[in-house]
Amino acid sequence: MTQEALLQKIKHIQALAERGERGEKDRARELLARLMEKYSLTEADLENERAETAWFTYHDELERRILQQIIYAVTGKPSFGCVGTYTNRKRKKRGVECTAAEKLEIEANHAFFYEAAKKEMEVFLYAFYMKNGLFPSGDKVETKEWEELTPEQKEEVLKASMMAEGMERHTLRKALGDGSGHEGGGLNDG
Repeated sequence: MTQEALLQKIKHIQALAERGERGEKDRARELLARLMEKYSLTEADLENERAETAWFTYHDELERRILQQIIYAVTGKPSFGCVGTYTNRKRKKRGVECTAAEKLEIEANHAFFYEAAKKEMEVFLYAFYMKNGLFPSGDKVETKEWEELTPEQKEEVLKASMMAEGMERHTLRKALGDGSGHEGGGLNDG
């Protein structure tokens, strides 16, 4: 959802809260209050399009990279880091000058795409394990077990299988070389 669409949605809810029918008006007020509390917005924020520094917290490297890309996609500006005043150590925050609507869009996209990336990372790891033989030797999905999988699980297994086809297979023997001082030459270079 673009920032204009998100802002328009909130403004539409605000208009319903002010001018809607009795029941509709009450529901719109409740929804508007929840959204404004969730995103720490005031009515002045919705009216005003001035840019201010907004800070976004992350917890791990994957989340940081996704957040940084979303900030850039929404604002067209690179984000900046945060350093502690007393410790001079980096904090797990990224900042950018943005409007209230952009802040809302960044937060919504960040939450959505980080969860999506975590799911995709699980599929990637499964594919990596399959390609590199990191399961016990007898750990194949039997026909009976396949039938017990949900459609979503079957889709993930097939997706991981296709992903594994495009990956390079890594072997310890290949990494160590053949002992002659150069890489390769092993029987299992596959």
